[in-house]
Amino acid sequence: MGTKQFLGVIDYIVIGASLLITVGIGIISRLLSNKQMTAKEYMLAGKRMTKLPVVLSIIVTIVSPSTILSAPAEIYLYGFKFAIGVFVLPIGMFLALKIFIPVYFQCGVSTVYEFLEMRYGSMIRYIISALFLVQMIFVMVVSLFGSVLSLSAVTDLSLEISVISLGALCTLYCSLGGLKAVLWTDVFQAALIFICMASLYVAGIGDAGGIAKIYEQAKEGHRLDMFDLRLDLTNRHDFWACVFRGIIFGIGFYGTNQVEVQRLLSLSNIKKANKTFLITIIPASLSFLSCHVLGLIMYSVYYHCDPVLNKEQSGVSRYDQIVPDYMIKKFSSIPGMTGICIAGLFSASLSTISSCLNSAATVTVVDFIKPLYKRGEISDVKTVWLVKILCVVYGCASIGLSFCFLEVRSLVQLLNVMLNSLEGPMLAVFLTGVLTRKGGDKSISFSLIVGYIVMTWIGFGSLNSKYVQPPLPLSIDMCPSRNVSSQTDIAFLECTTTGNCTSSISQTAKPTEDTFYLYKISFLWYCFIGFVLTQAVIFITILATGWRKNVIPEDSLCLSPVTRIWNKPKTPNLNDVNKENEKDENYDLTFRM
Repeated sequence: MGTKQFLGVIDYIVIGASLLITVGIGIISRLLSNKQMTAKEYMLAGKRMTKLPVVLSIIVTIVSPSTILSAPAEIYLYGFKFAIGVFVLPIGMFLALKIFIPVYFQCGVSTVYEFLEMRYGSMIRYIISALFLVQMIFVMVVSLFGSVLSLSAVTDLSLEISVISLGALCTLYCSLGGLKAVLWTDVFQAALIFICMASLYVAGIGDAGGIAKIYEQAKEGHRLDMFDLRLDLTNRHDFWACVFRGIIFGIGFYGTNQVEVQRLLSLSNIKKANKTFLITIIPASLSFLSCHVLGLIMYSVYYHCDPVLNKEQSGVSRYDQIVPDYMIKKFSSIPGMTGICIAGLFSASLSTISSCLNSAATVTVVDFIKPLYKRGEISDVKTVWLVKILCVVYGCASIGLSFCFLEVRSLVQLLNVMLNSLEGPMLAVFLTGVLTRKGGDKSISFSLIVGYIVMTWIGFGSLNSKYVQPPLPLSIDMCPSRNVSSQTDIAFLECTTTGNCTSSISQTAKPTEDTFYLYKISFLWYCFIGFVLTQAVIFITILATGWRKNVIPEDSLCLSPVTRIWNKPKTPNLNDVNKENEKDENYDLTFRM
């Protein structure tokens, strides 16, 4: 049985120092703020942030442990087709910039769910806000637990101490400094993530024998068979599923998700937000792509000796552990280098968790607590304290719930099921709101609930069925010891080397013919199916309630500027608004608190 690697004293010093610096940045951000921080300053950084921290924050927020650890595992097992979504991601991001971001500045909101009430009514706002909070808690749990679980399996790092320490430190600097602290700590964390990824690339390419060798082995192993245009909903990485997933993710995550939109709202006006977001599109896409290419590098490194099939010698029992295991074993001879890389993985967790904490606390106060006050009146002092307290509450909840995911087989699949169940239906609601004048509060809420319930049923039905699609061929023909550890691994090896995958590749997986068809649909299709289903229900409810009825005027601030193409009474021209704003040095967009 493979033994765990022991970290050196210098490694622990480096990890500890990186965490202390992160907390220090949060404390400094608070000290440099006003003595009595206002609600706008705490939740939107006073709308005075510069481009650099916002750009880096947008990039690193999406680089979670799932991205760094499980995305390479997906490529390793199923091929580079999974990365097709990355290449079309800029299309979705650009559409989000043109369709959604101007609307939030027009309406002067601090959360995207405030817009929903302005456009539809309070019912849909509360429903989506509540679902968002559940989603964020889950993302925080997976982000906190993902890297720690993988690292603790191959090193002497304590699982419990690591989870509690990361969660507590993240909660501390988030509650102290608000969004400004989150943005500036993301700058430091971006540097650590970059060092970690660059180190893995340099070492991996060298061990694999060079870029040409990586390409050759990936091609021989069918990892580069990307352009099979046949439509197959049950193919884990179907070409069209990857394309639609990439575009919808770009539109939905960057156009309707509070975590990313809140960063753009911290800028003073739409002109600066547009420029900042345009700068972000390519680096964000490249950061995603780098994690996917890492999967090809790892496949080439282990081309003749899969570490999971040879787990008695390697100590690796899950494919999520391949990257951290390689990192630890490769850099253990360089004092402090392993510590820097682990700090990079921890930074990926912290950047995602801090963003979710801040957004979840903001949404809770603005969308749930504020409406309870008469006429929505609540002082800045109360608002700031409420958000701080909620940051602590959500942080503690994430730490406590983190230990519920010990047996999860694939973080990326579970995370996608949770996110995609809501993302598709929610995108349909937002698009209907900004592009049309149709749809009332009740009909839209009904459509969202139908879409969400159906997609949640399919997603969790798939997980409970334990259906596993056979991976591409793997090999142990050049392992020091070719003893396969169990009958399960023997079946798995026969499947991957011969292509005869009619038998189960795990003890809990069911044969293909015994699994309900909808449960075999690739998780990459969930977002698209949820979007189409919800949009269809919206269309039907609008027809049933009166398709001629318009619920907002043609010049409503809730309509996207792109509707000027088909609406003659034009919606507000944001260029004209910006010109007026620049005339008044003290201009500030209304903060709806």
